Amino acid sequence: MSAFLAPIHYWLYNKIRHVIEREQRIFAEADSLCGATAEEARSQAWQSYGEPLPDADLQEYIDQSNIHGWLQRQINIAESREAAFVQALVDNCGDAAIDVARKAFGEHGAHCARHAAAQGKYETATAPGIYKAINDYYLNGMPCDQADAIIENAADKMVWESAVCLQEPNWKRAGADGQTMKKLYNEWLTTFVNTLNPGFSFRQTTDAKAGGTANRYEITRI
Repeated sequence: MSAFLAPIHYWLYNKIRHVIEREQRIFAEADSLCGATAEEARSQAWQSYGEPLPDADLQEYIDQSNIHGWLQRQINIAESREAAFVQALVDNCGDAAIDVARKAFGEHGAHCARHAAAQGKYETATAPGIYKAINDYYLNGMPCDQADAIIENAADKMVWESAVCLQEPNWKRAGADGQTMKKLYNEWLTTFVNTLNPGFSFRQTTDAKAGGTANRYEITRI
């Protein structure tokens, strides 16, 4: 990859920052639940994966000699740290921590959807337009991963499949429960879609880990 920053690099960096913002939102919710225990859980995650990057321009941090490698590493770090934090909360604060995390994921999904709507560049009255907005906010690997295979593409319904969950290796690395993390991510997606256009819904219809041939998702007009 050429050693210069292009729009696609900022596009991906912004999606990494959304994960960092969501982690901060999880902490804010968890702090009200279990106080010092939430602080300790976050410290555990930071000790393993480092503190989140401060909110600054990409060029201040990126390794210009290895742009692709730096971005891939930041994806792995952000997703692993968030998962490690969630798991530490569950381990130390019990099942109530899952509810706290679910609330934070949902609130962040709504926040991102409102931001997307304010841009005025998405066709939010169609399923493909909503899918495009998702891909601009939802971190799902590197652009070269091309994880999604489009099955149906119509104004009222968008269906896609992915043979693998790109986040799962990072969840596993962090020692987090994969099913819990999938439910949290789906909460983000569900709320994002419903906030962007209440006339549409998001759902996962098959799970490769539960006997399906692939993970299948759909955005459907209600």
